[in-house]
Amino acid sequence: MLIADLEKNAVEVIRVSLAEFHNHRFVDCRVYYQDDQGEWKPTKKGIALNEGTIDGVIKALEEGRVQLQSDEGPQL
Repeated sequence: MLIADLEKNAVEVIRVSLAEFHNHRFVDCRVYYQDDQGEWKPTKKGIALNEGTIDGVIKALEEGRVQLQSDEGPQL
């Protein structure tokens, strides 16, 4: 089930979808590109998040957002 398509750049989107494999549900975040016929095709670039990992990734992304928005920026 498609949740969202987020524009990555002029030729790619990040597609967030709910999927199932071997009776395990997960959220798939994958980069898609448009082929010559205009169809969106998945790439190998992506991540599948299950119930045990999604909260940690969301927390890390929220911290990343805070760091991006701060005046000092992240300490690399």
